[in-house]
Amino acid sequence: MFCNFCGAQQGVIPQAAGAPVAPGMPAPGATGGQPYNPAVAVQQAAPPPMPQNLKCNSCGAPLKPSSGLAVVMCEYCGAATTMGAGGAAQVIQKHFMLASAIGQEQALNAGGQWLNKGLLRRKVAETSDLGNTVLKFVPYWVVPTTIVADYVGTRGAGVAQMRSESTGGKLLGGALFALQAAGAAQNRNTPQVTRVRDRIQVSKNIPIVAVRGYTKYQPEGGYEFNEAAKINFDKRQSGGAQVMDGDVTEAEAKQLAGGQAQKVAEREAKRRVDSLESIQVYPTMTDGELLHVPVWFVEYTHKGKAMFIAIDGNAGHVMNGERPAVSLW
Repeated sequence: MFCNFCGAQQGVIPQAAGAPVAPGMPAPGATGGQPYNPAVAVQQAAPPPMPQNLKCNSCGAPLKPSSGLAVVMCEYCGAATTMGAGGAAQVIQKHFMLASAIGQEQALNAGGQWLNKGLLRRKVAETSDLGNTVLKFVPYWVVPTTIVADYVGTRGAGVAQMRSESTGGKLLGGALFALQAAGAAQNRNTPQVTRVRDRIQVSKNIPIVAVRGYTKYQPEGGYEFNEAAKINFDKRQSGGAQVMDGDVTEAEAKQLAGGQAQKVAEREAKRRVDSLESIQVYPTMTDGELLHVPVWFVEYTHKGKAMFIAIDGNAGHVMNGERPAVSLW
């Protein structure tokens, strides 16, 4: 790598030993055979301190990062610089973006449809007060993850568990009771309960928001971005919207992806059984990429309670949010 202005050598990008690993495939020995334990808190990896006289390794322009940032965007060429081992600054080679494909009105329509979705919700969007709506290009580490999980449960209870797609898997108790009562009235015979032991094997490109504290921007439920539409990062394609730096390192993102893999495995297991008794998850995370995504963040108030919706500005889908479990009046 050489400076575009003076020609001085800036450094050499190290190449990984051995054959390259295909995207989404686990590297040998990546997990060490240890299952993910959700009871163990994720160790927050503090990024190395930024040098005082840091320059962009792509164009040579001066960088003025805030304290604690791990990913810094160049104001001139848009290249993303990250801190490596020993405090060395390196340009992120795999840096992409998704173009903004929807406007504010389309984002609000998508959010409104999501709010009103469900048997126990009526005109939630129409009876809510709209708050701030803002578009930002938010950085995400996209971590290719192979998930292997062994689970035990029972099947044959007659009614599968009902869960809200937006409230972290909470049961809708009233609706579940009604369906169980209806099933019992139609069939007086006791259903045959079968014990199930099975294995789940799935591959996911798990996105981890690279801005600490932006938990509301974290996609839930195994959400994946449309990476087929990604382009090389070009700040000029942001249309003037804020392009955010990040303070989460790639190493930390891999650890956080293990927690998301646990949720993906549990969600998949609950689709297969009526009652999940236990599950052991073995995630394998490999090196990913940095992806800047346009996100519409909408704040609203429903019956005095402040809530939010985060909408993928490229695909037009809700990727996280809050909505009332029941709202009929």
